[in-house]
Amino acid sequence: MFEFRGPISASKSWFNRALVIQHFDPTLKLESVSDCDDVIYLKKALQLIGTQSEFDLGLGGTSFRFFVFLISRLPGDWTLRGHERLLQRPQQELIHILNQLGVKVEFNKNALHIQSQGWDVNKKIVCSAELSSQFVSGLLLSCWNLNSDLEIEINKPIVSYGYLKMTIELLRTAGMTVVTGDSENFLKIVIPQNQKIKAERLEPVLDISSAFSLIGAGIMNGHVEITNWTGESNQPDVDFLELLKKMNISYRIEDHLLSISKQTHWNALDCNLNNSPDLFPVLAVLCAFASGVSTLRGGTQLVFKESNRILKTKELLDLVGVKTEVLPDGLRIYGQSSSQSTENFLEFDPDHDHRMAMAAGLLKLKGYNLKILNPEVVNKSYPSFWKDSGIKI
Repeated sequence: MFEFRGPISASKSWFNRALVIQHFDPTLKLESVSDCDDVIYLKKALQLIGTQSEFDLGLGGTSFRFFVFLISRLPGDWTLRGHERLLQRPQQELIHILNQLGVKVEFNKNALHIQSQGWDVNKKIVCSAELSSQFVSGLLLSCWNLNSDLEIEINKPIVSYGYLKMTIELLRTAGMTVVTGDSENFLKIVIPQNQKIKAERLEPVLDISSAFSLIGAGIMNGHVEITNWTGESNQPDVDFLELLKKMNISYRIEDHLLSISKQTHWNALDCNLNNSPDLFPVLAVLCAFASGVSTLRGGTQLVFKESNRILKTKELLDLVGVKTEVLPDGLRIYGQSSSQSTENFLEFDPDHDHRMAMAAGLLKLKGYNLKILNPEVVNKSYPSFWKDSGIKI
């Protein structure tokens, strides 16, 4: 049984957004640092603007998509490289939005090529966020100092709506006027011209997704005290608190301290994760040891993550003999159905997916003799996960 007491690092999602905003006013102070791979790649690419025309964004979805919009504002020919898996993820909406801005883009197996004369913002941008809200977030983050108003119409449904709200709230904190109008079929956003950054500094928020992975480890076999917990968060993954209540998993929040200890019994869960799909792998492992049959739904976008997380999570649970059924948008998981001896040697390849590696780590805490291949993939979002959770790799 491990013990952890301390702070959780700043949110990777927050940091990538803040870095793009800071690019438009380098005097803006970010009151934190991050050693996540995605943040490191984005920071390096931003630093290289003005010195070269080719950039590498690694495996980071937000890093890549946010940087695409930023660099496309600058006239020139640009080449963006990234891991093959990243470039294979759905990017059609990115192309669609940039074409409306007068930017030419072309994907191939190894890179994205951009030809830009700067944005043409004299017409309404119509787009979709059905597969990801990151494209719209990327567009909004680079809407500083426009020479005319920009109107954006986002057709519904909007997947991971909470992350789009997170972007809008951060932009407003930095000083941008963001005018929104909500209707049944679309969300309208207007960014007035000549928006300037007014804030002097941006305060970071802890990474709720990382916190949930560590909390999941504590539920399995540990005691966790997060000392920089905040009672309010605009990160969608904070939904996990209500999910734990539904599962009858007890925790305590007092001021800025969240504590949770090893649990011996919890209930099955039926939930829709459309707004917080990153919870899926760790939550699925918890459901594997719940009392009853769990159904995790609303994760259609999970097939487009670093791995196909629906099938990869099934593979992980199959490995330890847990009965599962694949649904069009998730999994049905039969709790306490494991038929695998904890003594048998097992191997799991997370397939470049940090969240799958962390989910597999929970099974090690449960006693399974599991070797996780390429455990360093957690560096993408939570480099100290193995140390903090006491998992021997």
